[in-house]
Amino acid sequence: MTKKSGWVIMLFASLVLGSATGAWAGSREASFALFKRSISPVYHWGQNGLITVPKAVTLGKGNFYLAGSAQDAGKIEGDRLFLTAATIMAGTSEDVELGYTRRQFIWDNLDKTDLEMDTFHFKARIFHMTDTFIPQLALGIHAVSLSDNEFNSYDEILFNPYLAATVQIPLGTEKAMLSLTGVAEVLYNEGETGQAFFSAGADLGFWETLYLVAEIQGINLDDGDPIVNIGARVKAGWFSLGVSLFNALEDKSGELGQEKEDSRYWMGYAAVEIPLGTMLRGKQDR
Repeated sequence: MTKKSGWVIMLFASLVLGSATGAWAGSREASFALFKRSISPVYHWGQNGLITVPKAVTLGKGNFYLAGSAQDAGKIEGDRLFLTAATIMAGTSEDVELGYTRRQFIWDNLDKTDLEMDTFHFKARIFHMTDTFIPQLALGIHAVSLSDNEFNSYDEILFNPYLAATVQIPLGTEKAMLSLTGVAEVLYNEGETGQAFFSAGADLGFWETLYLVAEIQGINLDDGDPIVNIGARVKAGWFSLGVSLFNALEDKSGELGQEKEDSRYWMGYAAVEIPLGTMLRGKQDR
């Protein structure tokens, strides 16, 4: 193990374990925001999620996507570090979606570090009367291994259950849709549950081509300012490209190990969506 990879592992372990046990570094909402970046899937922005905040809306039966992201994680010994993630998400029914995310730290020369992490995702919509005006509700959970990417022991898995509510509002036409989302979630490990965190956000979609997203994390805590993330995605056919800014209201710009939780970070995004279920249903309706 190199000196650099050892630093990365120490950082990531302290991030995951510290968040799980409540041993926060800096303000709790900033630490939780860091953790959210490390455990959340790469959502299909403006559809089944915002940036790190899930929506109650699901992909639909038979639809799936592959999405990837890369975000600046600061510098170590003068070398730039990036946190990359790749997610595959599939709708197994109209109300259920399952996913898997592989997360990896890499250097700016594209060399991999020794650290990678697997996370599994599940979401089930439990209330859905109509697509617009009436809120939809969903229950979900993220599960990440705390030991060598193995899921053999219940105690070595960190669970992040959540409840999401989303309401979609057409803006005069179905081609312009405003969506408002609120989420309550906790962290659970070894029989102990952490403090509940509340997040909220909104996305605005135009002609199923341009999506603008914004989210706020830690809005219920009293010991610091909430974290605001913003982003935009452009879609052409099955393909999407986007960019987001984490901690958008923060003025500082630190490096790894120097108030990282208080820094702005950019993230690049790409996705390929395969609406197989939608296409098959369209053929059957003809």
